[in-house]
Amino acid sequence: RAPVEQVELQRIEVERAAEGRALRLLSETAHDLRSPLTTIREAVRLVRDGSVGSLNDEQRSFLASVIDQCDCVDQLVGELVQLDRLRTGLPRVQRCWVAVRDIRHAVDETLRPWAMPRQISILWDAGDDPTLTVFADASILRRLIVNLVSNAIRVTADGAAVLIRLQRVRGGEAIRWDVIDQGVGIAPDRLREISRRHPDVTGRQVSMADGEGIGLAISRQLAALHFSGLQIRSRVGTGTEVSFETPACGPRSVAECWTRWRRSFLPLRHQPVRSLGLGGESVLARLDPPSMTVELRHDNSQPQMRDRLIVGAVSLGATVPKSAADHFDLVLQNQQRLHDLVYRTETRHWVWLFDTDLRQIEERISMITDVAKIKHEGIRLHWSRPHVIPVDDRSMGHRILDWFVRHTLAASVVSAGEPNEVRLGTQPVRHSAIAEARLDQEIRRLERSHGRFAERGHGRLAERSVAPQSLSILDR
Repeated sequence: RAPVEQVELQRIEVERAAEGRALRLLSETAHDLRSPLTTIREAVRLVRDGSVGSLNDEQRSFLASVIDQCDCVDQLVGELVQLDRLRTGLPRVQRCWVAVRDIRHAVDETLRPWAMPRQISILWDAGDDPTLTVFADASILRRLIVNLVSNAIRVTADGAAVLIRLQRVRGGEAIRWDVIDQGVGIAPDRLREISRRHPDVTGRQVSMADGEGIGLAISRQLAALHFSGLQIRSRVGTGTEVSFETPACGPRSVAECWTRWRRSFLPLRHQPVRSLGLGGESVLARLDPPSMTVELRHDNSQPQMRDRLIVGAVSLGATVPKSAADHFDLVLQNQQRLHDLVYRTETRHWVWLFDTDLRQIEERISMITDVAKIKHEGIRLHWSRPHVIPVDDRSMGHRILDWFVRHTLAASVVSAGEPNEVRLGTQPVRHSAIAEARLDQEIRRLERSHGRFAERGHGRLAERSVAPQSLSILDR
């Protein structure tokens, strides 16, 4: 058995190496396509805007369609450029709390060139609440949703609709995003084939290039950057539903979602295929076709430290301007690897979780410090002592949340508010003539009061200076 397993492992390694070379070639080719594509789009835009002569409405309409298609191609080129980086575990992700309504607006604008020519409606179930936020990279989340919806549009009939549904799950800690189409569905055999291209419980990987499609390969990577797998549920003749989750309820949800995702790399915890429905395939005859669900994780390399992680905090001095703090946030988050997490607890305070060991942590901290000083001279960073957290510890999520909460509270005590910042929901600081007049009136009132008090005080001092003389006369 050993020689057979060794040959199989060698075959898998050869396939992975070949696939890696193919992806790098795709990424480099896509990067080379960007310059001519930009030139074409801008040239068409100049013609459409009438810079080289007048046009009628029909001509402008055709040129506008060309620009829309160039935008679509540019989106695809961007996905190919990022694919190799995503698969190698260096995603350059910028996570923060973003408004779902902003994500919805960006998705609608991006999808319009795909949906309008075929009169396909993009429907939203929720997503217009201005207070609803998720912890995500706004641009990556937009790309993920656009990928899933564009795949749904391809299998949707003209004039039909694609639904994007948002609903709270896990007790409200997370938002589940569902993209639902009314296409032909995916056969169970095809879903099993997709699931087999998923990393198994031993961490081995198999080729995903043949038959899976570049869109799904990218989408599962983008979902992983939000601590989620990609769930596909389909029923032949009815349609397909693709889902993923994002944290949506403060630091607790971030700690729980990331902990759940990080633990999924432990052995014997993954169930790649689950048949749903009443009996699934065990039913011999039924009137409606059964549904089937598979859940896919990313196909990147496994964590460097599968059973532990390093946690710590970093902060800037209160005198460091907010612009420099924002710049350091970009530096710190750009240094994240796939299995790392950086959470900004306050303007100048961060908690980090790195996939490394204690021997390498000093090297990573030194590298981040050097990059930050190159970008901003004179910046001073205060790194806490690193701590080890076992991944298989049941209290892992609570310990991570404790770091988030404690450093959030500590930062709120020592932080000095920005002089030109106000709380969210209030008007920005600006000059007010009414306030200035009231302030001048109050100053004059205080000056008059101070003057009367001073006069009264001088009178009392004069009385005290006369009193001893009168007493001496009486004594005489």
